Amino acid sequence: MLYIVEKALNEIEAMPRDERESFAHLDGEINEAVEKLKVLKAKLEADKEAK
Repeated sequence: MLYIVEKALNEIEAMPRDERESFAHLDGEINEAVEKLKVLKAKLEADKEAK
């Protein structure tokens, strides 16, 4: 899932600037989602290692 979100963010960043501005409100939301997914991934890996 993290891969999908990061790929979407990369595609938005690759857009021409004028097109990307219409998606500016999504940038913050996507970055926030990526950070939350990274935290979740780290917790899941820690749980896996603890077992």
